[in-house]
Amino acid sequence: MKIALAQINTTVGDFAGNTARLREACERGAEAGAEIVLAPELAITGYPPRDLLLKGGFVESNLAALEALAVTIGDMALVVGHVGLNADQPGRPATNAVSLLHRGKVVATRTKSLLPTYDVFDEARYFEPATENSPVDFNGHLLGLTVCEDVWNDEDFWCDRRYRANPVEALVEQGAELILNVSASPWHLGKHRMRADMLGGLAAKIERPLMYCNAVGGNDELIFDGGSLALDAAGKPIAQGEF
Repeated sequence: MKIALAQINTTVGDFAGNTARLREACERGAEAGAEIVLAPELAITGYPPRDLLLKGGFVESNLAALEALAVTIGDMALVVGHVGLNADQPGRPATNAVSLLHRGKVVATRTKSLLPTYDVFDEARYFEPATENSPVDFNGHLLGLTVCEDVWNDEDFWCDRRYRANPVEALVEQGAELILNVSASPWHLGKHRMRADMLGGLAAKIERPLMYCNAVGGNDELIFDGGSLALDAAGKPIAQGEF
């Protein structure tokens, strides 16, 4: 399976501009012979949308943009981050979601399990976390769809974990053959090496390929450094995006 990593620069609230960049990425992926294009976390809205999530119509507009995007990308499959709706009330009304778009439809949606509330992050204020995740069947392959922090809790890498659950291990136990991660991971000094070591160790531990697509660009005080990674089942990098 050939996968293209769409390491794009999104703008918060610019649904038209963000979806245009995603359509262009799908066109380039199709030209390269890819079956799937993988895009960053919350690529439809831009990251982080913060209090725009509380603005009337914002979440609905992001979902309308997602549906419209599905129609315009043809037969290309796109895995992309967006804001979802929490159907299981009570709870926060929104979720940090990732969907698989294919042949004009949103064919599967999964929700971020681990919501960071440290450093520059305040996701638990806005989003309801997933209570479970399961692989998605695409062309006979079981894909594990994850969002950013969901790959950042391996007990063999972190001596002091923030969460009890390990969403990636749960997906592998359910038969996931490949882990896809949409991410908006801000840069700090030394993060390039730490991120590569962490993801490589995780891929080797679960013995599954891992595709990680990060955002690039700046948003106020946050800098997204790209550095997207494709890792084989031994944890060795086979492709890397620019920083």
